[in-house]
Amino acid sequence: MRRLVAGLVLPLLLVASGCGEEAEETVQPQDATLADISVSGPTDEKPTIEFKAPLSFDSTESKILDEGAGEGDTVGPGSSVTVDYVGVNARDGAEFDSSWERGKPATFALGQVIVGLAKGLEGAHAGDRVLVGVASKDGYDPTGNGAAILKGDSLVFVVDVRKVSSPLSEAQGKPADLPATVPTLTLDDEGSPEKFTATQSVDQDPKELGVYTVIEGTGPEVQTGQSITVEYVGQLYPDGKVFDESWSNDQSISFPLEQGGLIEGWVQGLAGQRVGSRVILVIPSDLGYGEQGSPPTIPANADLIFAIDILQAT
Repeated sequence: MRRLVAGLVLPLLLVASGCGEEAEETVQPQDATLADISVSGPTDEKPTIEFKAPLSFDSTESKILDEGAGEGDTVGPGSSVTVDYVGVNARDGAEFDSSWERGKPATFALGQVIVGLAKGLEGAHAGDRVLVGVASKDGYDPTGNGAAILKGDSLVFVVDVRKVSSPLSEAQGKPADLPATVPTLTLDDEGSPEKFTATQSVDQDPKELGVYTVIEGTGPEVQTGQSITVEYVGQLYPDGKVFDESWSNDQSISFPLEQGGLIEGWVQGLAGQRVGSRVILVIPSDLGYGEQGSPPTIPANADLIFAIDILQAT
C-alpha cells in the first residue's frame, strides 16, 4: 500500500517555478495578511489567485470567501473532506499543486494534511470557498518539500469544499472468529489491533488472497473507485515486523480504492465489504509488492497480512 503520510497535502505536482531568478530570491517577503491576496472566479471553476510575491505569514490565517448553504457536517479534527483546491507558494507565486489539473476532487481525512491546511478548513461546510494562508511552521518546515517548497516558505491555498463527512471511530458490528490457519490478531489495551501472532496451524505459504471478516459491519458496501477511510496495521506474514499502522497516531487515513494507488490485494480484498467491518487480508506477494518489495521495510517476494477497520466509503 502507498502510505499517505501526515505532512503531505497530497502527492504534489511539483511545477517548475518561473520566478526562480537570483534577483527575486533576494527580495525579503513582506508580512502578509489575507487582504493581500485576490481570488476570483466561480466556485465550480479553478480560481485565479493574485498577489505581489514574496509574502510571508507569521501565523496561519483563513477566511471563507463564498459561503455554501451551510448544510451537513462542519469540518472538524476528525472529518473527512472532498475538495477542489489550488496550492501556491507565497514566496514566488508559483502553483505547486492543484486538484483541478488532475481532473477530479481530492478526498482526505483532516489528519492527513499539513497542520496549516487542516487549521484553515476547520469550521467550513460543503459549498464554502476558503482562502488559507499557511505559515511555514504549519507547512513543510523544517525541511521544505522538494524544489517547489523551501524551508521558510509560506503557502496559499484556495479550497472549494464539496463534501464533509464524519467517519466511524472504530469498527462496529457482529464479531466472527478467524480460522485456525490465520495468525491470531492481538489487541492493545484500548482494543485496537496491534499485531499478528502465528500458531502451528498457520499456512506458511499462502498462494491466494485470504479475506476474513472478523467484525461484520452493517454499513453500505464498499465499491471500487470510492474513497475509503480506514485504520489499519500491516505486518510481514505470518508474524514478522509491523511495517505500517495508523492506530498509534489516532488518525484515520483516506484514499481512493483503485488500482495504481494501492496494492492489488487491498483493492480486491476490500471491494464488497461493508462499512463498519474489520477485515483481515492475507496477501501473497504477487498481489502486494512483488519482486521489487518496498525497501527498506518490505523485502522482495514478501507475503503480507493486514487488519483493516473500514470507517467510511464515499
